[in-house]
Parts: sequence; structure tokens; C-alpha cells
Amino acid sequence: MPDINIGQMGHTTASGGKSPLRSMPKLTKLNADDNMSLIYRNMGNNYAYPFLWAETVTFSGGGTQTLVSGVKFHGMKAAEYCKVVVGSLATGMNAYITKDTAANTITITSSAAGSVDVIVMVGLNPDVAGIAGRGNKGAQQMLP
Repeated sequence: MPDINIGQMGHTTASGGKSPLRSMPKLTKLNADDNMSLIYRNMGNNYAYPFLWAETVTFSGGGTQTLVSGVKFHGMKAAEYCKVVVGSLATGMNAYITKDTAANTITITSSAAGSVDVIVMVGLNPDVAGIAGRGNKGAQQMLP
């Protein structure tokens, strides 16, 4: 069976050695909701895995509101696993995100009244330099 390893690949580690073989990345069908600012992966069996969504948080005055509380993705706490980006702010308004990993909450605090656009992304910090592609490293051989 000459093609036994066709479904496996390795990548170069920081020290230049090869890491253990792992399965090839799978194609992912991305889905978006018609009514919500949400992109998710359909995992089958009536189960969806959200990984990017946006929302607008409105403050009637300065204060704190909870964005995510007690949510886990595949056993990982949202406060440890999610990245939150604050978008546009009203004039004279300051806002910041607080993550409490012990309580597994993500909150946003505002200094004044107004609306804040927030984007939440699920996932660990990427190693962008390690992504093989024609744009940054040239063509890569698919087989080991």
C-alpha cells in the first residue's frame, strides 16, 4: 500500500525538526444565519459550533454588561478560549473588555451612554507564520 500515509502530514517545528504526523485538515462548510450576525460550523446531528459573531451592546449610562457567562466550547471556557474585539464607539465614549477565567465570564465596561459594536471569535491564538500557503511560503508538497 504505497499511499498509506496520504492522509497524514507533518509540519516543521521551531527547532527545525518534524513534528509527529497528524491527519490532514478537513474542509469545513461555513454557515451564516439569515437573521443573526453569526457564522458557525454545522457539526451534523443537529449540532452547530459558533465561531464568529457580532453584537451591539447599548449602555444607557456608564456601567458594565455581561457578554458571555458560563459558556464552554468543547470543554474549554469561553473566557480562556474567545477573543473579543470592540468596534466603533460613540463620541466621548470609552469601553473595555474584562475576562474572568475563574467565573468564566466576559464583560464590557463603558464610561458613558451609547452603543458599542463587539465581535467575538472562538479559538486559540493562531501561529500565522506556520500556515503554509502560496502567499507566504510558496507551493508546498502535499505528500510526505
